[in-house]
Amino acid sequence: MLVIRWLFQALMLASLLTVLSPLAVAALPACDNQTLDYQPANLQQIQTLPDTDDFSVLVWNSYKGQNQGWTEQLQQFSQHVDFLLLQEASRERMLAWSEGAQWHQYQAIAFEWLGDGLGVMNLAKFASEESCLALSTEPWIRVPKSALLQLYQWQQQQLLLINMHSINFTLSEQDYLRQLQQLGPWLASYQGAVILAGDFNTWSIGRLAVLEQFITAHQLRTVRFEPDNRTRFFGKALDHVFYRGLRVNQSESIVTDSSDHNALLVHFGFAKR
Repeated sequence: MLVIRWLFQALMLASLLTVLSPLAVAALPACDNQTLDYQPANLQQIQTLPDTDDFSVLVWNSYKGQNQGWTEQLQQFSQHVDFLLLQEASRERMLAWSEGAQWHQYQAIAFEWLGDGLGVMNLAKFASEESCLALSTEPWIRVPKSALLQLYQWQQQQLLLINMHSINFTLSEQDYLRQLQQLGPWLASYQGAVILAGDFNTWSIGRLAVLEQFITAHQLRTVRFEPDNRTRFFGKALDHVFYRGLRVNQSESIVTDSSDHNALLVHFGFAKR
């Protein structure tokens, strides 16, 4: 019944596109953001954004900042990118990061642990126009995973960024699919440039098949990495970047010991219309 309800919502949203204004079409559906944590940037510390349609995105499961050298590694990553999409971000560690004031920080808090908030986090040098989080509870251990959807304006172009941390502790591909389907209404109603990225925990053939069917249904393309140094489990890459309405100028998977995941760096440009 839940799947049918999501499909119905997607169809209803699609039908509304013919009567909504262009501004309304770009808007995200309403959602519950009670656990969305926002730390605004110090405007005096933000550096001037480049005057170009090209931009870069770093995707990294930061392992809660537990490993030695994590702060230095984050600092290095942040020097030359426009967006940071982190999974397993620690609110406590990010608040202590000395360079954090240069970024608008949005975190979809999945759960609180010993006074710390954990979940996916998006960082940008300017504020998001709209934000929405989605939570999914792990079927076995009952700890939520989070996704964060945000609409940004980059050089007169709209960009929908989706940061995803997929559920892990279940053998059910239906559980895995249900979490992905939470994103369906947004992908169906928004026709502009999209990046969907994160730790998808694709450690089985079945999970990979479900994910590939989902991205194909929403006309997303896959970023390829060569050499491919993405973190693997059971021989399968866990982290991915998908896109629509953009071109990939360069992609790189970066080996690091400061997390249990390697990082992904992609340079994008807006596709010509």
